[in-house]
Amino acid sequence: MHEVSIADALLTEASLAAASHGLRAVNRVGVRVGRLSGVAAEALAMAFEILREGPVLGRAVLDIEDADGDDLRLAWLEGE
Repeated sequence: MHEVSIADALLTEASLAAASHGLRAVNRVGVRVGRLSGVAAEALAMAFEILREGPVLGRAVLDIEDADGDDLRLAWLEGE
């Protein structure tokens, strides 16, 4: 299940983005997942929920946006 490594990479990227924008906590993480990316959205969401931790990302919710092609990227963060 490669979604676990993808979720781990997304959490790392979200953590770095939160730090660069001075966010103390991230509430929502938006991700664009293309239909041709080979990523199972449900498995990605489950892995994200299991791996999230700490004061910054511990309560973050993953919002998955469908996309065309093979797009797979962190699209946005919502936090405080």
